[in-house]
Amino acid sequence: MTEWNIHPSAQQEHDELLEYFGGIDEELVIAFESHYLQHRHAICENPLLYNIRRKSIRRANLNPRFGEYYIAYILWRQKVVIVAVAHAKRRPYYWLGRIGEARELF
Repeated sequence: MTEWNIHPSAQQEHDELLEYFGGIDEELVIAFESHYLQHRHAICENPLLYNIRRKSIRRANLNPRFGEYYIAYILWRQKVVIVAVAHAKRRPYYWLGRIGEARELF
């Protein structure tokens, strides 16, 4: 399994999504976290599983139930670095500036 890190802003997005879903239904929180962890595990098991979408970014859609959300990540120094946990139709690629930050952080 490949090591992984998460950009602080991506961690904040993840936490905010859990809070958002918690305001709707606790079962949604459990379902979202389960999907997120399954996809993160798949990424760490096989970092090349998902295609490069733009520059060096790979994207794992949280299908099927949360397919409008995705995990954007890069491979950096033989680690997976998650740069965003984002909604597919809101502010596309707003997180691109995090790539350089992630390379400095990790």
